[in-house]
Amino acid sequence: MGFFVYSLNALVIHWFFLIIECKLNENQGKKMKSILSKIFIISFFLIIGCTNQSNIPSKINNSVKTFYDGYLANDSNMIKSVLETDYQSVGYPAKENIRDLKSEINFINAINNVHTDLSIENNSISTYASKNGYKVYVTGIEKFKHNETGNSIDLRFADIWTLNKSGKIKSRERFQDVMDYWSDINYGITKKIEVTFLVDMSNTKVEKGLAKEPSVYVVSGRSTGPSGIKMTKGANGIWSGKVMMPPGKQEFKFRNGLHKGWNTDGWEDGEKLKKEKCGTNQWGDRELFVNITGNQTVGPYCFSSCEECS
Repeated sequence: MGFFVYSLNALVIHWFFLIIECKLNENQGKKMKSILSKIFIISFFLIIGCTNQSNIPSKINNSVKTFYDGYLANDSNMIKSVLETDYQSVGYPAKENIRDLKSEINFINAINNVHTDLSIENNSISTYASKNGYKVYVTGIEKFKHNETGNSIDLRFADIWTLNKSGKIKSRERFQDVMDYWSDINYGITKKIEVTFLVDMSNTKVEKGLAKEPSVYVVSGRSTGPSGIKMTKGANGIWSGKVMMPPGKQEFKFRNGLHKGWNTDGWEDGEKLKKEKCGTNQWGDRELFVNITGNQTVGPYCFSSCEECS
């Protein structure tokens, strides 16, 4: 009977994760057939995993707990102690965001720099053995106070942790509604951050387009329109331009010369940017996450490249 109750509880938790994942991906056109197949597969392996709950080493859940404790204390060494060197974080703060170990530490430092009174409440945990290690599922509510506005934030989340057999964390995938954050601080609608964009045109001839002189523009659809903001030429072929942008995920691209509309003239090579892994969506737009406080600088990038010019 105890096993049945535990399996049922674990099944509910895993279905909850699945529902979140399906909800977040509903705009991607997934067919119901694949969703039902996934439900069956997860349920099947869940039942198998639940039979081995008593054999799961305590170090597995302890590693996840250590990560959360390090996150709340902003203790980089504590966090690093439980992460594999090839650790990867996916989906936080937006589902497209991916970070390695070093970037994860920097991101956690940034969160602690602009918030106080961090805590995690109402958390539940479910763990089961997988082929190469363990899966740990955690749900809860992150609570913190935003320093600039003084507003309190309740952020509901669901984390999927992957650990190897030695108890080291290989990855975390997070599911959350980022609007929980913005609505709580009532911030993103009116507040804008000054973002300075830098692009290196050393390897590219600067064109006039429709302008009287050669010039470069930075374009971010919602903030600039298709023609963009004219940039200023500096030393060593570096051009700079400032754009006021709302916090959160934003897309941008540099444009060579002045052009009207969204035609193909002057844009960076989106296909090349996608191959180099900094271009997103069908157009290969660049992406950044605008900070919630303080000015920000992006670049310098070589025109049509994810790297600096050689």
